Amino acid sequence: MTGFGSSEKGDFRVEVRSLNSRFLEMNLRLPPGLMEQEVPLRNIIRGRFARGRFDVFVTVKSGKQGFSLDVSKAGQVYEALEGLRRELSIAGPAGIRELALMKDLFISEETSCDIVSFTEAFEDAISQVEAMRIKEGRMIAEDVTSRLGALERINGRMKELLPVTLSGLKERFASKIKSMLQETGWDEGRLMQESAILAEKADIAEELTRITGHLGQMEKIIASNDKIGRELDFLLQELHREANTIGSKTTDMEITARVIEFKTEVERIRQQVQNLQ
Repeated sequence: MTGFGSSEKGDFRVEVRSLNSRFLEMNLRLPPGLMEQEVPLRNIIRGRFARGRFDVFVTVKSGKQGFSLDVSKAGQVYEALEGLRRELSIAGPAGIRELALMKDLFISEETSCDIVSFTEAFEDAISQVEAMRIKEGRMIAEDVTSRLGALERINGRMKELLPVTLSGLKERFASKIKSMLQETGWDEGRLMQESAILAEKADIAEELTRITGHLGQMEKIIASNDKIGRELDFLLQELHREANTIGSKTTDMEITARVIEFKTEVERIRQQVQNLQ
């Protein structure tokens, strides 16, 4: 789910942006004086969210940070460069340009850091993100719930078609028996084999029952208002597997059409659920 929050407290401005992701990802950009706060901030995000990419940007008001030069170290570096120049017979003395390229010679100066104000700004920004994600999550949950209703209707239709399908299979099987009885050297083993194949193809009632159970469980999970994304992911995989099993067993064209419709709806739900935490 997406979200944005920003807050200014004391000398700090904090912006937090959230994007969709199947996993929890964090990218924190902090000024040098606040680097030690990275782990606590990550823990706060981890405590509130289970999924999403979070980009955190922290800036300090102008005039609150600067740089100074480590003169002692600069002198040592200059002497070392001069020695190298003489040893290699390089023309011209070492200059300020060479020293300016050495970042280690510059020291970041921070004024006293007001951790309380910084923490308040971060908490405020992250709360705004959370509120936006909750609002979006409710909309997604409503959409998923309506699509679960569609799956229930499709599953119900397959249950209605099953007796008709079984009746048709029995008629065709009876016709085969009559045909085999008229053949010379009719084999009872062949009849048993045909019977086993018929039973296996016709037995989709168990899959339909499991689908009903999975759908009921998903509705309860959504109603719990908890961190539901991964649980729904798992159940959607189970629904897809049951639909594949039905499709491989049935020979009825109308049930096959319902299976395709069912799997299409499951994929639509899966895309939505990936945005839920």
